[in-house]
Amino acid sequence: MTTFEFRGICYDAGVRYEKDWWSRTRWRLPDVERDLRVIRDELHCNAVSVMATSTRRLAEAGEIASGLGLHTWLQPRPFDLPDPRLLADIAETARIAAGLRRVPGAAQVGLNLGCEVSTSMAGIVPGRTFVRRSRNLAWAAPLLPWFNRRLRRVLDRAVDVAREHFDGPLTYSSGDWERVDWTRFDYVGLDAYPDATNEWRFEAGLTARTAHDAPVLATEVGCCTYRGAAEKGAGGFDVLSGRRDRPLRGRPVRDEQVQADYLDRAFDLFERMGVRGVFVYVFSHPELPHRPDPVRDEDMASFGVVAVSPPRTGDPDEPEHWRQKRAFHTIAERYAAHAARAADHAT
Repeated sequence: MTTFEFRGICYDAGVRYEKDWWSRTRWRLPDVERDLRVIRDELHCNAVSVMATSTRRLAEAGEIASGLGLHTWLQPRPFDLPDPRLLADIAETARIAAGLRRVPGAAQVGLNLGCEVSTSMAGIVPGRTFVRRSRNLAWAAPLLPWFNRRLRRVLDRAVDVAREHFDGPLTYSSGDWERVDWTRFDYVGLDAYPDATNEWRFEAGLTARTAHDAPVLATEVGCCTYRGAAEKGAGGFDVLSGRRDRPLRGRPVRDEQVQADYLDRAFDLFERMGVRGVFVYVFSHPELPHRPDPVRDEDMASFGVVAVSPPRTGDPDEPEHWRQKRAFHTIAERYAAHAARAADHAT
């Protein structure tokens, strides 16, 4: 049985997925430090993948995480930008990562060049927004070889830009439709979400995508918190309607065990396949709060392993409130077992 080198989770420091929707609007460093201490001490993580659109937030969260001894991966997520601006953000993040590596006693720091750039960046797959480009993949399948050639050219330039400033480990979070040249990366990075459409081929597909000399990271894996979410995998958020009065489509039924069981099965799979590290997506989704009213319980569409409560006051300095979901305990138990095996191997 494989012992994970990286027992990780993704930490969303604020991503602008659409023009008027950010995944985290409020930003309080005491909340960030509390969360990262919980990630280290209660989830038994030794690694965290910090993702943000703002490079300032990447720097602030990265400094806290590496100072706490967590293997820290920084991932810029500037959605809907053309490649020159994407490369500028990668360059700035590379400088931040290099600075963190120079801090005496800092933990290992790595750089993730982005997430599913063929759809998150403007200019490869047709469409004005990330959401539209993602939908366009369904009819554009015959064009995937062309899209992937363009993606590889962008990533090749991204590696050049990153290496001008940063000599630490590099990876990239690839979608299952993306075919990346991994020869210039230190780790193969796969966003690995089993679901009803790919379950029959998932293990074979993962094996084919990991046929490289570089070690493999599952850079994302996760599930939402309602019945039927496991069958949707990465698409579980599709129950969001975008309406304020009725934010959820249909009548999803909250079920935290679905999320916990999904992650348990994923851990079994990754252990069996010899994956070097796992990053569960995601610690929290503050903009998708949990409410008792099932019609307005947006946390059902969240991949967070903690359920965030709506603010209780209008005070901008109010601490963020959350509670652990069942998946939180699943992760803690599995990672504690991996930590114990790693300690045994070290003695």
